[in-house]
Amino acid sequence: MMPNKLLLNLNFCRPSEEDRSASLPNISAILASLFLSFFLMQAQARPLTPYHSGDWPKLMAQIKGQSAIIHIWGFSCGPCVEELPAWGNFAAKYPSGKLILLEVDQVPEEMTLKTLMDAKLMNVENYVTAEYFDDYMRYEVDSKWMGELPITLLIDPKGAIKRLRGSADFKTIEQWATKNAYR
Repeated sequence: MMPNKLLLNLNFCRPSEEDRSASLPNISAILASLFLSFFLMQAQARPLTPYHSGDWPKLMAQIKGQSAIIHIWGFSCGPCVEELPAWGNFAAKYPSGKLILLEVDQVPEEMTLKTLMDAKLMNVENYVTAEYFDDYMRYEVDSKWMGELPITLLIDPKGAIKRLRGSADFKTIEQWATKNAYR
């Protein structure tokens, strides 16, 4: 008798065919809404742009005459990844500012995308190295730079560059932003 009662209880919990068909449109609507939200978010997000050896002069020409911040980081640098959410907050505070991130480690694109999405950095310009970030690429950025990460370049409209080595000091960056009409 005990198995029959258990079977009856299990059947009692099972939704009827009518209940299942009535809930399907709701599930479909929820899934459609989730997919739509995801694709709308992707449509607003900027793609990852491959960065190649020799691209530095093109990048500098692109920002000529305006204030810009270029933040160079990598997954192999713990502080780099830890401070990305703070960069996301900074980008939200200055949505029209020219913030460019350059990720220099060779990692799967999905990993970079997830990390940037989690830090709310998909609406800034994101570059990823297409090949190993070697000494030549480092030298293009700064002939005296030894490759330590992170490094942040604050570039004023006249092209003068202030280099901040190590974890971002957002107080200094915000002072620079105010002084240099970074909006």
